[in-house]
Amino acid sequence: MAKPGKISKERDIFNEIELKIMLINEQIKNHQRSIEKAKKMSGWAPPSGLNGVDYSREPGNSVRISFAEGLRMIEQDTARINRLKMERSELRQSKKRIKKIHESLDGNEEQVYYLRVIRKMTQEEAADEMGFSKRHFQRIEAGMRDQGLI
Repeated sequence: MAKPGKISKERDIFNEIELKIMLINEQIKNHQRSIEKAKKMSGWAPPSGLNGVDYSREPGNSVRISFAEGLRMIEQDTARINRLKMERSELRQSKKRIKKIHESLDGNEEQVYYLRVIRKMTQEEAADEMGFSKRHFQRIEAGMRDQGLI
C-alpha cells in the first residue's frame, strides 16, 4: 500500500482500461470536430444561425476546399471514428471478462490472478507478495494457464 504523500507506482488494469477509453472518447470528439470543419470548408453546412446558403456572394477570407476533398476527409474521419468505437467496445468487453474471471476464482488462484493480471506484477513480485517461492507461484500460474484463465 502506498504511503500518504508519496506517488504510488501501483498499476491496475482497470485504471489503464478506463484511461484508454477516456483517450478514445477524446479522439472521437476530435474527429467529429474535424468532420464539421471539413463540411464548413467545403460549403456543405451553412454558417450557424442561417437557414440557407447565399451562393451569390463571393467567399470571404475563409479557406475553401473542393467537394471531393471534403468528402474524402469526412470519409477518413468517419472510418477512424468507427475503428475507435470498435476499440472502445473491445476494451469494455475485456474489462467485463477480467472482472468475471476474477470473481469466479477463490483462494490462491484468485490472488495470483489479481496480482498478475489486474495489478500487472511480475512473477517474482507476486510470489513475494503472497509469500510463495517463485517456482511454487509458477506452478499455480501454469495450472491457471492450462485452464485458460490467464
